[in-house]
Amino acid sequence: MESAGKWRTVWVHGAVCAGVLALVAAPVFTRGTGDWEQVYLTAANRLRTGGDVLALGSSYVYPPFGALFAVPFTFVSRTPGLIAWAIVNLVSVTVILCGAWRLTGGRGLPGRGGAGRGDLLAFWAGGFCALGFLLDAAANWQTDLIVAALIVVGCTLTVGGRAITAGVAFGTAAAFKCTPLLFAGYLLWKRRFAGAVALLAVAIGLNVLPDLIYPPSDGVPRLVVWKERMLTPMAGKDYDPGMWASSVAYNHSLAGVNLRWFAFHRIEANGQMITVARPDRLSATELTRLNLVLAAGLCLIALVAVWQRGNGRSESTVAELGLVISLMLLLSPMSSKPHFGILLLPQLVLVRTAWANRDRFLYTLAGVNAVGGLCAGKDIVGRTAYEFLMWNGLVFWLTVNCFLGCAYTRWRYGRAETRVECTKPPVNPS
Repeated sequence: MESAGKWRTVWVHGAVCAGVLALVAAPVFTRGTGDWEQVYLTAANRLRTGGDVLALGSSYVYPPFGALFAVPFTFVSRTPGLIAWAIVNLVSVTVILCGAWRLTGGRGLPGRGGAGRGDLLAFWAGGFCALGFLLDAAANWQTDLIVAALIVVGCTLTVGGRAITAGVAFGTAAAFKCTPLLFAGYLLWKRRFAGAVALLAVAIGLNVLPDLIYPPSDGVPRLVVWKERMLTPMAGKDYDPGMWASSVAYNHSLAGVNLRWFAFHRIEANGQMITVARPDRLSATELTRLNLVLAAGLCLIALVAVWQRGNGRSESTVAELGLVISLMLLLSPMSSKPHFGILLLPQLVLVRTAWANRDRFLYTLAGVNAVGGLCAGKDIVGRTAYEFLMWNGLVFWLTVNCFLGCAYTRWRYGRAETRVECTKPPVNPS
């Protein structure tokens, strides 16, 4: 009977995983279109003709490599192209789920040999926190699942001591969207200099590659064009930090939430909530100073957490990687909701460390993240509550929780003199 119960548990959780994969693939075939077709494939077609992938009116605001990545999909008709895109999403989510599970000590689905109650807790708490973000990326046909999968691969290689190949994985992720460049700083701090160089070389090289294959008609390197149009304006005196090529309501980074809280507010007009500037808003300069102070505070917390030498355990390194992932999302100029699926990894760090050490603080953070992740679903809490929570920084605070939890984990359980077992619950001597 016990064996039958275990296998029933395995089948239930296996069915849940299969359902998740089905939900990831479904929007490709049930939704009329999305960013992949409207943004990436459009940019890819411009690229093939030597055109401007960042043309005025275009929704493509990313480095040029993203357009090159989409080029192969333009050589096939729509249906095979959508099937291929669905496969890419399924592979990416599988890598994210399996990679984060293994990195944090998971041995198998709950019910399998070697898996225990900690795995059951991690399965559901991790899923509640991150699943909505993963499905949001799939529903919007964005490339964030690919970026997150590459980051998880890079984390796995880092834990395995393969710094150069880890740098290649992180660099490929950064070629799509720049924020994974933060891992270069982490590799330098770990004295993995070759890995940091590989990361930067790959990130830059992949964004030079489009010009080599499809030279721009005006002769101006596309990476330079992207830098001038997307990055240079951010240094302007009157530029509001946190403002990007979308509504301010969609930016959940530190800069984004500060811009919402201190420069805008929502009012009801004709039965709808609209965003308007506050009459007493902070200036762009004041916002920049505020962001710099808060960012420095976050970096200081991270430095304190990792200052002492690690104990050499993989759990210590994974906690550090969770810190980097959290900072990557918090310090980005723009972090939209689909970016946050990668929070699965730091959330699993919190859950498993809490279980192994009966740590109430980590239990609290992980529990809040699980409930908050559910509340990030519009269909669960309703449109009014959803918009209120998004505007007031729910996703931001979930990320702060992950950051603080990983910092606490590394500081308390990851130091060289610490001898706490982080993969099993402590044995009660009584």
